[in-house]
Amino acid sequence: MDSKSKINIVSNVPTEYSSNIKVDNITYHVQTEDMGKKTSKIVSRVFLKGEIVFSKKADYAHLTKLKNYGDKLKSLMERQHNSTIDYFVAERSIKDKLKSEYFDEFQMLLRRGNGASALNVLKIALDKYPDDPFLLSYYGCLMAIVENKAKEGVKICLTAIKQLDKSMPFGSEFFYPAFYLNLGRAHLKNNNRKEAVNALQTGLSIDSSNHDILWELKKMGERKKPVVPFLTRNNPINKYIGKLRSKVTKP
Repeated sequence: MDSKSKINIVSNVPTEYSSNIKVDNITYHVQTEDMGKKTSKIVSRVFLKGEIVFSKKADYAHLTKLKNYGDKLKSLMERQHNSTIDYFVAERSIKDKLKSEYFDEFQMLLRRGNGASALNVLKIALDKYPDDPFLLSYYGCLMAIVENKAKEGVKICLTAIKQLDKSMPFGSEFFYPAFYLNLGRAHLKNNNRKEAVNALQTGLSIDSSNHDILWELKKMGERKKPVVPFLTRNNPINKYIGKLRSKVTKP
């Protein structure tokens, strides 16, 4: 069980806060210190047996000219210290999650609009499941969108599709729409509209009612005609031919 010790204030005008915390029966020492007005930096470090295993910095230059500078600095240091502990404990705890729990976690973060934290969850998950195609696909998409590494994100999305074929030789078509949606979004971030449309249309040819793909195409002002124009998109013939076409056009 995780525990947190009481914060010790080293001096009346604190230049340092320190705590001992326990995560999974391992004791860590957390120290937050003021590096001085010259740098106007606060640094929090987590130590394990004398070695730094995590660190976090904050700037307080905006506080130095305030009349109540000392009180503001004290408050900032305490918040920084506590947030470092909370983040570190959460990060260590998440590493023990099951694959499905990682998905639940990052999807919840995406719904809240916190793409950076969602990407961090996927990074941790991939340390444990490096070849999982689902994790790779969403990781590639978020890498392109959140970190602006669009080319690398596209490559990862393409790798994820290949991994899906290897890990699921039968029935993988069911998951293609989500994979091509991620690929399309990565292409779009890379300013490659043509490839983005191709990827999204490939996903739509398998699932013609996929709301996420339809929404992306609507935003782009694009939607491909059915394979057999005189039949509806949901007609089994159009859906079947679409699946066959996706196998031919897959990267």
